[in-house]
Parts: sequence; structure tokens; C-alpha cells
Amino acid sequence: MINLELYRIFYVVAETKNITKASEKLCISQPAVTKQIKKLESQLNTPLFIRTKRGVILNECGEKIFNNVKQALTLLEEIDNKINDYTKLNTGTIKIGISTSLMKKYLLKYIELFHNKYPDIVVDIYTDPTKDLITKLKNGMIDFIIGKFSNNIDNELNYYELDKTRYCFIANNKYFNLKNIQLKPKDLEKYPILLQEYPSNSRISAEKYFEKNNINIDPKMNIASSNLLIDFIKLGYGMGYVTELYVKDELNKDIFIVNINPKPEEISFGIICLKNNIMTNSCKKFIEIIYNNSVL
Repeated sequence: MINLELYRIFYVVAETKNITKASEKLCISQPAVTKQIKKLESQLNTPLFIRTKRGVILNECGEKIFNNVKQALTLLEEIDNKINDYTKLNTGTIKIGISTSLMKKYLLKYIELFHNKYPDIVVDIYTDPTKDLITKLKNGMIDFIIGKFSNNIDNELNYYELDKTRYCFIANNKYFNLKNIQLKPKDLEKYPILLQEYPSNSRISAEKYFEKNNINIDPKMNIASSNLLIDFIKLGYGMGYVTELYVKDELNKDIFIVNINPKPEEISFGIICLKNNIMTNSCKKFIEIIYNNSVL
């Protein structure tokens, strides 16, 4: 295979029609230019130029090769420019997997910060169930996930903690009499309990809490999303088991955290990505903005 640099030198010589001018443009000596042209002609086993007193001009074979080389070098320049755009974050797409609630309560402000700084980068959001997001991540359909860390660590993935939160029981002012007292887990059997549907992490955590504390709960309602669950709790349908992060901005207004001992589990959430996967510059910059501005 012929060295690409030989074709680049050939192209400059053909354009300038002069070894001296080509030498100046390439920033190499005239003898070196002449030597490289002879090397290319030798490897192709054909002369490419006609030497004249005024310089050099392409022969018929040289003309044909020149047109092909020009197309190739133009394409390479376009590729180089595109790579340069990606490197400088002038273009690109970030694909993030995240739950709707975590998107709304945590990530939205960082997307705004990122967009203000890099308006040409597209951010695609995927809000499938966690199991489906993991599949998409492993299939290369998304770049990373921002989500809760489960106890079932996947050896194919890396986990980078952003912060911690906790599950909790909440209620509206219909249960105002519970605000200043501490409940035991067994007391929960007296009240209607609202839970998220399977296979949500919230539901799995709630069931573990009930089992660990030997309490029997038959949920009054099983609700698809945490946002809907919170809405029903606000309406006074019962107590609900939710992620504290999702309700922190609404506490002491419509709803309050029920004081119960022992408390439900604390959980970490953060970035989940494939091991040995090299992230794009845009992904790295997005994550950097989260770490540099993260305040819960």
C-alpha cells in the first residue's frame, strides 16, 4: 500500500506546477519533494509529470490519478472537519437513559446548563423501565444511564455515584395527627398504603421493608408511575412509599414525611455505563457539568 503522504505531496506539486512552490507550501526541502515524487512514480511504475523549464505539468496518467487523489483528500478533509466539530462540541448527540421522575426532579437543570453552553449538541432522553434501559446500554443504543443503584451489581457495568436519597412514607394533611409522632412499622397496617407497580425499584424496596419488619400490607392502590402515586397521595387516598428526592420540593406544603422507625433504606443514584467503553467528548462534558454543579 502506498503511503498517503506521497499522494499528498503529489497533489501539492500538481496544484502548484512547481517543485520550489510545493516545497515552500509543504515546509520540506526541494530535494525531499523531488525524492518523494520519484518514489511515488517508482511504486506506481509510471511517470506522472512532464518536466519543463518552467516547472512540471501532469501527463495523461498523472491527470487521472490527480482527480482521484483530489476527491480522496477532499473527503479526508471533510472527515477531519467533522471530527474537529465533535472534539470542539460543535455537533453531536448524547443519549441518556433515565426515569421520568429522576429526569424531572434531578437532571432537567443540568440539561439546561449544558444546552446553554453547548447549544448544538442534541440530548436524547430514554425513559424506559430500568431493565430495558440496561439492555439498550449494552446494545450501544444509549451512552449512559442516570438511575438508582440496585443491590444486584452487573459485572458488565461501572457505577459512579452522584448522590444519595432515601425511600420514605408520605401522607397529606388528612393524616395531620401523625405529623408529630413516631410510628412503628406495625402501625402501617392500620392505614391504606399506595405503592408503585412491579417491577419498579420502589415496589421491590417496599416489599423488602414489609418482609423485614414482619408486617402484612395489602396495597389499596398499585400505580404505574411515581408521579401519579404522589398525585393520589396528595388527594388523600392513603400513605405512599416514594423516593424522598422526588417529593423534597413539596414537603410541608401538600404532603409530609411520616416519621417511622426504622426508616426505609437509603439508596445511591448516579451514572451507569459500560465497562471499557470510551465516552465521547460531549458525554464527558455533560457528566462534568453534573459533578461541578451538583447540589441537591
